[in-house]
Amino acid sequence: MIRYILLTLNIIVFTPIFSIFVIFVGLFDSKKKYTSYLSRLWAKVILFLSFVNYSIEGLDKIVLKQKYIIISNHQSFLDILVTFSLLPLDISFFTKKELFYIPIFGWALLAAGMVPVDRFNKEKSKKSVDLALKHLNKTNLSILNYPEGTRTDFHSLDKFKKGGFILAIQSNIAILPISVVYNKKNVNNNIRLVVSDRIETLNYNVEQRDDLISITKKSITRALEN
Repeated sequence: MIRYILLTLNIIVFTPIFSIFVIFVGLFDSKKKYTSYLSRLWAKVILFLSFVNYSIEGLDKIVLKQKYIIISNHQSFLDILVTFSLLPLDISFFTKKELFYIPIFGWALLAAGMVPVDRFNKEKSKKSVDLALKHLNKTNLSILNYPEGTRTDFHSLDKFKKGGFILAIQSNIAILPISVVYNKKNVNNNIRLVVSDRIETLNYNVEQRDDLISITKKSITRALEN
């Protein structure tokens, strides 16, 4: 409980501070290299000062100069902090459009190249994929996608939505499956980020997206069960 309270306080304190820096840096950072650095630093500072223990497995599977469509399970707000802290990549992610309306924080999301998603409008969701494609073409960003669309119970997966996989196929960029594995007895301690083998998308078309979903989901599931 104490660690959770400390985590919450650190998020409240440091998120506005880093948001201001991201807004100003983002005005001049067309490739989103420096805003990504600030995002990683934001996550590292919060986790360090909250005494959260976390680690990564499979780091050698990442080619540093390559972009990815990162597909992950989603169980906690800590997922974002841990992923940004540990992956040595410049990352944008799909996030609900309502967050962009929050003063300062929402502006920082926009400045850092995050992608707004309208979860209740399929037509606008397609526009989010188009925007993500533009980011991939113009910046150094990899795109993080939580295909379940919302947080789910620990160590279980919900149905995967298709947007991130359509993006991977249309961009011909490999999928990097990652699994955030939590300690059942203490959620805020000993968190593991497991990187699985990347999945190439060159031989897939949009009609085969369900096959790609199935392969990716199995990869994430295996890591969660180990």
